[in-house]
Formats: sequence, structure tokens, C-alpha cells
Amino acid sequence: MEVKKFTIGPALANLYVVSKDGHGFIVDCADKDEAVDKYIKDNNIKIEFILQTHTHFDHVMGLEYYKNLYDVDVYASEDAKDIANDPTYNLGSYYHDLYVPIDKYLKDGEIIEPFHINAIKTPGHTLDSMSFLVDDDIFTGDCLFRLSIGRYDFPGGDYDTIIDSIKNKICVLDKDIKVYPGHRSSSTIGYEIENNPFLK
Repeated sequence: MEVKKFTIGPALANLYVVSKDGHGFIVDCADKDEAVDKYIKDNNIKIEFILQTHTHFDHVMGLEYYKNLYDVDVYASEDAKDIANDPTYNLGSYYHDLYVPIDKYLKDGEIIEPFHINAIKTPGHTLDSMSFLVDDDIFTGDCLFRLSIGRYDFPGGDYDTIIDSIKNKICVLDKDIKVYPGHRSSSTIGYEIENNPFLK
């Protein structure tokens, strides 16, 4: 599985293009960017769908663009149903034309084929936070960062909940799994268990 990261948008969020054998998907459409379009075109990747780890504005500003460009479905947590387009929750009140289209709402533990992606609810940063495990990679959105955790002071956030999500949903996985967060650089589960000060 090939993972290509693009750090873009007003809050420098990570957009990932994940591909294998000419097929792929996007994780978190932080914004539209010519470099993303070029990478997908140059590598002849057929985008099959889009995954959203959560629906804060800085992770969805390019969502409508990429959904329409590739004519694909958008997957997000079932907990996004009532809040995705509420500016109180998506923090997008400054962006009056922000629209968060979601086609399929995922339950905890639901498997997304053909890549066999495990959708794991990891609330605490937001109500609708979800991590996606595929092979030896996990996309954690703003739940777990390298040596840090996501903010929990936004609407729907909670410190005890995010710590529970990390310890009981993510850290129980194989320690060699690579962590791809919504901001900053990648890590591994084992590295975070040993070094992340929030997990002591």
C-alpha cells in the first residue's frame, strides 16, 4: 500500500492519497490542491471513495471538489450525520459556502472493501472522530498525533474520552503499525506508547 501525504489548507492539515495496484482512496480532503491532482493523474490512480476522519472545516475544505472530480462516495462516522454541516461543530462559520457531503455513514468496526479498511470510532477530539486501519497503517485524524493528542476543548470534545479512545482502540493494535495523523508527521503505535507524554 502506497501512502502519499499532502499538507495543505489554512490549518496545514494532512490529506492522504492511499493506493495499490492503480486503485486508491483519499483520506481527509483538507483542501483542493494542484499537487494532489497531478499526483493522482501521473500515477494513474483510480480514486474509489473518500474517507473523512472527522468533519472539522480544516479537513473538509476540498471535500466537495474531490467528490465531484472523481464522482465517488464520501464515508464518515454515523455520528457525523447531525453535525457535519453545523458550523458550531465543524468550526466553519467563517467559510459560509462550506458544504460537507457524506454518502455513507459508518458504524464502529465496519469493514470497507475492497481494501478491507476497519473503521474504528475514536471520539474525544470530536463526536464523529473515526480512525481507519488498513494493513499496517492507521489514519487517526486529530485523535492521536506524534508525541501529542488532538484538542478536546471544541464542541463535542472531551479529555477522558480521547485518552480512552487512544488507549483502548489504537494502542491495543500491533505496535509496528504506522500512524498517519491529521496534522504533523507520522509515527508508530509502539513509539507513541513509549514516548507520548499523554499516554503515561
